[in-house]
Amino acid sequence: MPVPMSPPPLLSAAPTRRRLLALLGAGGALLVGGGWLYRALGRFGPAAKGYQVFDAEELPVVDALCEAFFPGPPSVPFTAKDVGLSRFVDAYVGGLYEDTQSLFRLLIHGFDAAAVATHGSRFHRLPLEERQAVLEAWRTSSLRTRSAAYDALSFPVKMGYFEDDRVRAWAGFTAGCDLSGHPGPKGIVEPT
Repeated sequence: MPVPMSPPPLLSAAPTRRRLLALLGAGGALLVGGGWLYRALGRFGPAAKGYQVFDAEELPVVDALCEAFFPGPPSVPFTAKDVGLSRFVDAYVGGLYEDTQSLFRLLIHGFDAAAVATHGSRFHRLPLEERQAVLEAWRTSSLRTRSAAYDALSFPVKMGYFEDDRVRAWAGFTAGCDLSGHPGPKGIVEPT
């Protein structure tokens, strides 16, 4: 037999002026806080010169994020800068719908600001080792929103790194698949 749901304690008792004022105060605080958060994190400037999406405030965050994933030797052969990873991420996000671009940009701002609470500084200003620790904390977080945010941020970064021909050669990947002898459009087999 299912357990009946009861209303929260604030709403379960008879309404009083004190409870009504507490509800109005909490609701007002949420509205003001949400509005402040949106204005603080949702200010998007025009794309920086040579970029499709990211503005001058977002590029250092994207650069720092890419470097934290792929810092170069000895862990990987090429740095994020060597393969132009920030430009790839910008081009990838530039191919998304406009509302998804805005969400990704908001995620970049939020990710940068969240490091202040855990490390005392914005993500892009942290040393490399601390940025990698922040990423690892987000990757292994039990909060699904943080781990999902990590996945959303890491996908275009990792994809872009392994799209570079030099990285693919280092990793032993071939640039394409041998499709000779396989059915093409409408089931036609191409001659080899």
